This record gives sequence, structure tokens and C-alpha cells, in this order.
Amino acid sequence: MPDVSVPTTDVAVIVAPEVSVPEPFVPEVSVPEPFVPEVSVPEPFVPEVSIPEVVLPVAAEYGSGYDRDDWGPHNSDICRGAVGSTDPYTGAPIDTCNVDHVVALHEAHESGGWTWPGSQKQRFSQDPDNHVASKACVNQSKGADDISEWSDADIASSSACGGGYTVTAAGRCFLAVTTVAVKSEWGLAVDQAEADALRATLARCGGQAPEVLTEPQATAGTAPPTTATATPGECLIAGRTAAEYDAVSGIGEVLSARLVDAQPFSSRSQLERVRGIGPARSEAVWSHFCAP
Repeated sequence: MPDVSVPTTDVAVIVAPEVSVPEPFVPEVSVPEPFVPEVSVPEPFVPEVSIPEVVLPVAAEYGSGYDRDDWGPHNSDICRGAVGSTDPYTGAPIDTCNVDHVVALHEAHESGGWTWPGSQKQRFSQDPDNHVASKACVNQSKGADDISEWSDADIASSSACGGGYTVTAAGRCFLAVTTVAVKSEWGLAVDQAEADALRATLARCGGQAPEVLTEPQATAGTAPPTTATATPGECLIAGRTAAEYDAVSGIGEVLSARLVDAQPFSSRSQLERVRGIGPARSEAVWSHFCAP
């Protein structure tokens, strides 16, 4: 077989061009930080509460001449519907109710009320701020005692209560706060034991309890000065009429009535204890009646 010569065919090499594929363009996006406004939260407003200082005169108690009939009825209906409520002193439920004078009438007499005319005694007896519905046997054990004299032993010894009752801390605070308010309003004194007991009790009653200050006073045990006369160099304002007090500049009808009820006065400080008088009016009254 003859040789067949197969011609060689040149195969062109195709060179593929390099294609540059650009990276995709991703624009940079600036994302701002979220805006959170600063909020100024004010401090809660807590008003300053001014706890008044109460000044009570300190004097020995006047121990004679009390007559319950002079003080009249209390004219209070607070016991109506009080059965089942809580006694303010012991926290026990009230079964039989009594109207309790927080500052007892006898205590008021001993603390300066012995000088009052009958009309003022009766107004004091009817003062609703001095009334509280109380469990009868608790009221009876309290009797005429002030805060320094009344104790759990008095309740325990009460045959009506039958024992088992004590005055709670809240009950002692109620007694102390009300006593201070009533005695301050009516210009009554405290003896030294009562003053000490009030301070000790109120110190445990929280920040809203009043601060009790005391000032010495002539003994409350002096006999009523119905016929008293001032010694040379002294002055006693007694037996004056409302018209006479009204003639003093700045006094007026309302204060005149209070002065008539509260007389006699042997010092400016006694005049100042009358509600609404104060130092300036006290000086005006004293000068009017006692000027040389």
C-alpha cells in the first residue's frame, strides 16, 4: 500500500483576551448614629414641710375645786355607728362606745381651766377636736389621767376590760399629738412629768410630730384670783368687759371675747397665750390697762 502523506494542518491558537471584570461598585453609605435626645428628668419636687414648734407653759397642777357639772355635756354624736370600728388607743374593736375627751375635763381644770368662766368650760367640753370614739373600758381606765399618768397597768386593772389590752405605739402618738394641739389651742399648761412624757413619745412618732418647747410659769396651783389684788409694782387684768378690751387698738370683737374668757392676766406672756393675741397685741393690752 503506497504511503499516503497527510499534510499537516496548522491549527491556529486562539488566544482569548483577558477580560478584566471590575469589582462591583458598592457605594459607601454613611449611616448616622440614631439621634437620641437627652431628656432632662427633673428631681421629684418634695415640698419642705415645716413642723411647727409648740410652746406649752409648765406649771404644777391645781388640785382642787373641780366640779364636773360646771363643764356641761359634750354634745357629740361620734359614737353613732362606731361599734365595730377601732379604738384609737389600743387598736381593739369597739364593742361599747364612749366619747373620750382626749384631754380630760378634770385634766383641763388642773392645767389652768379652773380660772375659766362656766361658758368657756362648756365650750371646751364641746370641742370636737378633743373628742374621739373609744372602747368604753379603755376610756374608763384612762379617766382623768394625762399621758404621764395613764399606763397599760391601768387597763389591765380595769375589771370592765378584763385585761389583755395595751396602748399601741400609734395610740400613744395619737394621744401625744392631740394633747399638744388641744392644750396649745386652749392655752393650757403641762406639768413637768407630762412635758417629759410628751417629748419622749413624740420623738418616736416620726417627722410630722410637733416639737414641744416649754416655758416656766407660775404654779397653776394658786387659788383662783377672784378677789386678788396686785402687789405694788405689779398689774392684774381681771374682771374686764368685752367693751373694755375692744377699746384697745387692734383687738376687736372676736379677740375681746377670747380675752374675757381667758382672764385674769398677770403678765404679758399670759396674754400672748390667748389665740390670736401675739406679742404686739399683748403689749397693747398690757399698756392700756397697766401703764403707769
